[in-house]
Amino acid sequence: MRRLDTSTHLLLAGLLLLLLTTSQIATSALAAESPADSSVSPDEIVVTARRREESLERVPVSVSVVSADTINSQNLTGIQDIQYLTPSLNVSTNTARSSNNYTLRGQGTTYGTQPSVVAYFAEVPIPGGGNGNAALFDLGNVQVLNGPQGTLFGRNSVGGAILFAPARPTNQLEGRAEVGYGNYNNLQEEAVLNVPIQDDRILLRAGISHRSRDGFTHDIVTGRDYDNIETTAGRLSLLVKPFGGLENLLVVNFSENNEHGTGTLLSQVNPAGLAALLFPDLPALATQQAAWGPRFTAQTPGVADRQRLIQVVNTTSAQLSDTVALKNIASFTSFRSNVRSDVSGTSLPILYFEYTPGWGGPQDNNQPAIDQVTEELQLSGESFHKALQWTLGGYFQNNHPLHTLQSLRAFGGPTVLTDRGDDLRSVAAFAQGTLQLGALASSLEDWRLTFGYRETHDRLEDYVDSYVQVGDAFDTGGPCALTTGSYPNCRLDYSRSFSAGTYTTTLEYQLSRQVMLYVTARSGFKSGGFNLGAPPSAGFASFEPERVKDFEGGLKSSFDLGSIGLRFNLAVFRDKYTQIQRPLLKNFGGVVTTYVVNATDAVIKGVELDAGLRLPSGFSLSATYSYLDSEYGSFVTEQGDFSGFALPYTPTHKASLTAEYETRLRNERGTLRVGATYAYQSSYRNLDVLDPDVDVPAYGLLNLHAGWDAMLGTGLDLNLFATNLTNKLFIIGKGDYYYSLGFTTNVYGEPRMYGANLTYRF
Repeated sequence: MRRLDTSTHLLLAGLLLLLLTTSQIATSALAAESPADSSVSPDEIVVTARRREESLERVPVSVSVVSADTINSQNLTGIQDIQYLTPSLNVSTNTARSSNNYTLRGQGTTYGTQPSVVAYFAEVPIPGGGNGNAALFDLGNVQVLNGPQGTLFGRNSVGGAILFAPARPTNQLEGRAEVGYGNYNNLQEEAVLNVPIQDDRILLRAGISHRSRDGFTHDIVTGRDYDNIETTAGRLSLLVKPFGGLENLLVVNFSENNEHGTGTLLSQVNPAGLAALLFPDLPALATQQAAWGPRFTAQTPGVADRQRLIQVVNTTSAQLSDTVALKNIASFTSFRSNVRSDVSGTSLPILYFEYTPGWGGPQDNNQPAIDQVTEELQLSGESFHKALQWTLGGYFQNNHPLHTLQSLRAFGGPTVLTDRGDDLRSVAAFAQGTLQLGALASSLEDWRLTFGYRETHDRLEDYVDSYVQVGDAFDTGGPCALTTGSYPNCRLDYSRSFSAGTYTTTLEYQLSRQVMLYVTARSGFKSGGFNLGAPPSAGFASFEPERVKDFEGGLKSSFDLGSIGLRFNLAVFRDKYTQIQRPLLKNFGGVVTTYVVNATDAVIKGVELDAGLRLPSGFSLSATYSYLDSEYGSFVTEQGDFSGFALPYTPTHKASLTAEYETRLRNERGTLRVGATYAYQSSYRNLDVLDPDVDVPAYGLLNLHAGWDAMLGTGLDLNLFATNLTNKLFIIGKGDYYYSLGFTTNVYGEPRMYGANLTYRF
């Protein structure tokens, strides 16, 4: 098992030593903590769903929040864990376990297209869907925004957005150092230090995290363990406030995964399928796989998964007057990946991505290495005696692909080497305002009206350069794989622009101080794209944008009934989803590949619930639930008739219940807490195919956590955890190629995991 290199160990040790030696100084600094704002309840959840800080119960859209306390106490380590605590969110995987495919309200990732659900870090889109296994390191919270985000956010999205908000530097000398261990040699090390270099003017926060864990899927032939974890993350945040009304926050974020790859297991073989005809031993391998069970496999050697993400985000905020503020967000992101995967889950040369030097492989829309630049300028303020809150702004994004190599071998044929890229330039202008209608008539004092509009222009310039390998590995000179001719004249170029206007309209009614009702109508837009490899002049060489119209009504409420706290949020929605981008199979000059079409439309209806109860005895309950009813319109293809089918990755029912008990010990000996979470989701279709076993079965998971904070009055916290306590076997990804290629594969979720973390805080 790979461990940290010496320099990383030294950095962790140095931060730990600094934490220990400054604890006495920190005691006096903590004593000088400024009093809390008395207007804010200690239980209030603050979100940035509308690009400004607001109480969760005052935001008229469906938003779910997972706090830093929940992440730490329940030992949540990835976005897969977050999905179980939020309604409507589904997270699936395929070729790389550390990469996440997000689906919200039935709208998610389609192979070869832009994302329908956009992940953000520090308000900047994240290529590759997130930081892999380092996604939850030192966060303030995670916010899941359901429904189209078509006005205020950087990239248009039809399904929603996921916001990873990093912890900000504070005016406190404080920090923590953590070490944890669990089964499968799960080693977790983390250190964070927050230093006010100059009181309330120059604030620094730095941290580093490392996690390693053995894999739980083993290769019978090579002995290699798959589904392991080997990830390192670091972050530095510098907040500078040179004078009143001006601040600059610089965040440098780094994460790297270097893992053995995903364990893929062969589950079914079509005896009359192409794979079985070319490899007569395949049915026997399926029988052997069934005998081995779900934690053993025999894949093509060399499967691996490596990702590296570097982000630099600079946010400058200036208070121009008592009522007007200016904000600028500029960022640079470098995303690199190298994925080598075996699609068939066997050692036969059926379909697998081979080793490539440098970066490459089927990652991030087949774009394994890109540099991204974004620039966003916002002007916001209040007018008419604060009756109108408004925001104006502009956004620019450029995703520039680097030349990479994808090496694919299929059905015993020659290796096909492919370099492809998607150069995106997106420009948008937006405006949104919220009017207190009481300014128009006193009888409307409790009503607010919001209207927002955004105009987006996307320019895509794509290319593909694909040829057949001849001679030794990575020699060039073979014929073009997709067109006539030979190397080096294999490149095809594509270009097209996509534009759309999107809107938000919301009416709110403050029924009482604790209860708010709302209705909203929104639209979303996702750019079209190209079927790389098709002749650029062909009618199917490009596909059109997706669009969605969302209508939502809801209730937000938060009560304090004496010493009892109650929170109840409900949303009911209906989405009209049109020009849906869906992948189909097509033969391009003898090469069978996927191509995307605007296949159909769909109606998605549902209910989302988020509730919590806090009792004075120290007992609390929280619950989430979503019901999704999705249905395609007319959808007939050469692969079958899917009219009336439910959309993929859309479980009808999804629920979670968390119960926790906390008690403070006498004589300042600390706080004991214990809790349990049960999460359930019903079955859902994996792909738009008519294959047998296309459904991902329903499953429920039970997780436990317990802790002793400030043990015996010290700065030590002990945290115990157990996930998937019943050792449930469940599927998180499938490859349904029964009729197309001749086989089906499964990727399984984590078995029972348990361990303990010890944290020193000051």
